[in-house]
Amino acid sequence: MMAAITSQFGASAEELPFLLLQAAAVVGIVSVLILLRRDIGLADKRFKVYYGFIFGMAGFLLALLVSEFIKLPSKPYIRSDLLFLAGLFGAWQGGLICLLIMGVARFVFGGPAFLLAGLIDMAVIAGVGVMMHGWMRSRSLMQLGLADAMIVFTVRLLASLLAVSFTYGMGMIGPDIFWSNFGRRIVSSAVTLPMIACLFLVLRSEARAREEARQREAAARTDSLTGLPNRRALKDYIEALTPVEKVESRTIVLVEIINMADVASIHGDDWGDKFWPYLAEQIVSGEVGAALKPYRPRCFLFGDATLAIVLHGPMAQDIQRTGLMTRLHAGLTAQFQIGEAGPIPHLRIGAANLDAHSPQTISSTLRNLSLALRGSDNPIQIFSGSFAEKAQSDERVRLLLVEWIKGANPPLCYQPKLEIRTRCMVGAEALLRAVDASGRPLSPYYVLEIAERHRLLVEFEWSTIEAVVRDLRELDSVEPDLHLAVNISASSFATARFGERVVTLLRDMAVPAHRLSIEVTETSKMPTIDIVQRNFDALSQAGVKLSLDDFGTGYAALTLLARFPFAEVKVDHWMTARLDQARIREAVALAFESARRYGAKLVTEGIETEEQRQLLMQMGVEFGQGYLYSSAIPFGGLVDFGSRSRTMPACA
Repeated sequence: MMAAITSQFGASAEELPFLLLQAAAVVGIVSVLILLRRDIGLADKRFKVYYGFIFGMAGFLLALLVSEFIKLPSKPYIRSDLLFLAGLFGAWQGGLICLLIMGVARFVFGGPAFLLAGLIDMAVIAGVGVMMHGWMRSRSLMQLGLADAMIVFTVRLLASLLAVSFTYGMGMIGPDIFWSNFGRRIVSSAVTLPMIACLFLVLRSEARAREEARQREAAARTDSLTGLPNRRALKDYIEALTPVEKVESRTIVLVEIINMADVASIHGDDWGDKFWPYLAEQIVSGEVGAALKPYRPRCFLFGDATLAIVLHGPMAQDIQRTGLMTRLHAGLTAQFQIGEAGPIPHLRIGAANLDAHSPQTISSTLRNLSLALRGSDNPIQIFSGSFAEKAQSDERVRLLLVEWIKGANPPLCYQPKLEIRTRCMVGAEALLRAVDASGRPLSPYYVLEIAERHRLLVEFEWSTIEAVVRDLRELDSVEPDLHLAVNISASSFATARFGERVVTLLRDMAVPAHRLSIEVTETSKMPTIDIVQRNFDALSQAGVKLSLDDFGTGYAALTLLARFPFAEVKVDHWMTARLDQARIREAVALAFESARRYGAKLVTEGIETEEQRQLLMQMGVEFGQGYLYSSAIPFGGLVDFGSRSRTMPACA
C-alpha cells in the first residue's frame, strides 16, 4: 500500500506545473467575472449562479484540453477544486450548476466507465463546499486572510479524500484506483492552497474597493458638517422609491431660516452644524413634529439655510386645508422663542407636491420650490398646483398690483385697536384683504411676495399710505382723534426722501401728522444707512407715530428700539396665544418694560379670549387688538364700531 502511494506521489509531482496553470486560469477567470459585474454586489444572489457557470464551464473546458492535448498516463485536472469552490462561493445554486456541467464533461470525455462512481465522488465534494458556504457568508470578505484560506484548504482536502473513500467503501472502485486517487489528491492539494489564497485576495481586494466606493458615495450624499443626508441624497431617495411607494402621494416641505447670517454671527459660524441635526430630530421624533409623524417624515439638508422634509401620504392641498404647515411654523417659532438669548431664527416654510414618475419633474419641482421660497417674505407657502399654474396666478396678482398702484386704491380693511380695560377704540390698523377673480381670498404675504419680486413693493406701499391718509381725511369730521396705522417695510424706509414725501402728503391732504401711525415690522431687516435715519427723523419730527411691529420675532429688537424713536411697540399674536406659559409671560413683561423705558406704549396683537385679556391687564398692558374685539372690517364700518365701543359701560 505504502509503495503504491509513494509511487503515485512521484508521478503526481510531475503533473503539478499543469495543475498550477489550470489554477492560474481559474483565478483569472473569476477576476474577470468580478470586473465585468461590478454593477452588482458580491453578496448578490446572481453571483451564485455566475460562480456555478464559471467553475462548471472552466471544468468542462479543462476536461476537453486535458483529454485532447495532454498525453500522459494520468490526466492532471483540478476537478475537485472547481466543484468545492462552486459550492463554497455559489451555495447550492452554484454547486448544482457546476456539478451538472462537469457531470456532462465526465461522461463526454471519460465515457461510461466508472461514471456512477465519478458522479458520486463529485457530488460529495460539491456538497461539502455547499455546507461550507454558510461559514463563508459569516466571514467579512474585507477581512479574509491566510487563516481563512487554511481552513478552506483543509476542508477541501478532507472532502476530496472523503469522496474517494466513500466510493471505495461502496465497492464502486478497486483498491488500485482508490490508492492512486488518494495519493494524487494529496499531492495535487499543493496547488489548492495558493489558488484559494489568490481567490481570497481577489475577493478581499474587490470587497474593499466596493466598500471604499460605497463610503465615497455615502459621503457625496451626506453633509460633512451636520451628518444629515444632503440635496443629492434627497433626489436619489425620491427616484429610488419602489413602484408601490410611487403610487402614494408625497409632499416636499422646505424649512428655511431667513436670518441665518445674523443668528450665526452671534452664536458662531458652527451654530448651524448643531442646529440642523437638532431640528431634524425634533421634526422626526420630537413634540414639534408630532403632527407630521403619521406621514413618516424624512429630513434632508437642502442647503446651508434650508431643511427639506419628505412627507408620505398627504398632498399639498391636504396640508393647506388642515393648516399643518401653520402649526409646524408656530411650533418651531415657539421653540426658538423660549431658547437661548440672541437673535431668533426666522422661518419660511414652503410645500409642494412631488411627482415621482419623472426624474426631470422631480429636479424641476425641487428647483422651482427653492427659488419660489427664497424669493418671498411669505412665512408659509403652499403650492397645491403646478408651478406653471402658479406662474399664471402670480401674473394675475401682478396685474392687480399695477391696477392698485395706478388708482391708489388697494383693497384695505381695518382691525380696531382698543384700550383693553375699557374696550374703547383708539385706532385701527390697515390690513390688505384682496380676492382673486373667482372671489377667493389672497394671502397678504403672497401679494407682498409678488410685489417684492417684481420691484413693486415700494410703489404699492406708497399707494397704501395714500389710501390710509385719504381715509383719515374722511374721518376728520366724525372721528377727529382716531389714528390709523399702515405697515411699511424696510424697502420704503431705504428710499430717498420717503419721510419728506409722507409729510408733504399729510400737509396737502390737511391731515394732522399725529393721526397717522407707520408700523415697521421687525422681521424686515432695516439697513444701517443714513437714508433710513433721515426718513425716521423726518417722520418723527413731523409728529407721525412710529410703531415697532412683531416685537421679539425678528431682527435685533432692542437695537431698533434704541436706534429709532418708536412711540409704540407691538407684541406678535403668537406670543399672546401662549400667555398660559410662564416663559412667554416673562417675555411679554420684558417687552413691556423695554417699551416703557423708551417712552413707548405696548400693544398686544391676537387677543382672542377673555382669559388673555385678563392676564394682559394684570401685567399692566393697556392696548390691544384681536378677534375678541373685532376682525378686520371695511372702512365704512369703522365709524360705527367706534361709536358702539364708546357706548359700552366700561368706556362711558
